[in-house]
Amino acid sequence: MLEIYPSLTSERADIARVTQAAGVFQGDEFTTPLELFDGYVHDPAASGYYFLSARRDGRVAGYACFGPTPLTEATFDLYWMVVESAAHGQGIGRAMFERVTKEVVQRQGRLLMIWTSGTPEYAGTRSFYTRVGCQLEAQISDFYRPDDDLCIFSFRISNS
Repeated sequence: MLEIYPSLTSERADIARVTQAAGVFQGDEFTTPLELFDGYVHDPAASGYYFLSARRDGRVAGYACFGPTPLTEATFDLYWMVVESAAHGQGIGRAMFERVTKEVVQRQGRLLMIWTSGTPEYAGTRSFYTRVGCQLEAQISDFYRPDDDLCIFSFRISNS
């Protein structure tokens, strides 16, 4: 059974493990979600970050981090959505994305923005966002580093 819920303070090590187990991150990409998690644990409203955990069979297999986009009206960013590679294709990502959109609706959000990499390792990620109804809005060449484009997706939320 899959359970998605607001991440618990005690799950910091799980966030680290899932990030490592995703198999696509490097350098600061390992520590950044932990820094955001620490802000969430300390004071989510002040930090602007919210975390959801996905637990299957008693084990955290994924997480999502989202929050309001500063200086916008009702726009949110999906900063991180990570599922350990061994759990890909089991519906965890889709369930987490649906839960994130529900959370955004509860906060009167109207638009969800997602930034991701254009490298071959992220082809499945980009395909996933298209399958769940996101639109590729822009692609900026060599954004992250040479040969690593930024792909910006949007998801328009219906609050009716």
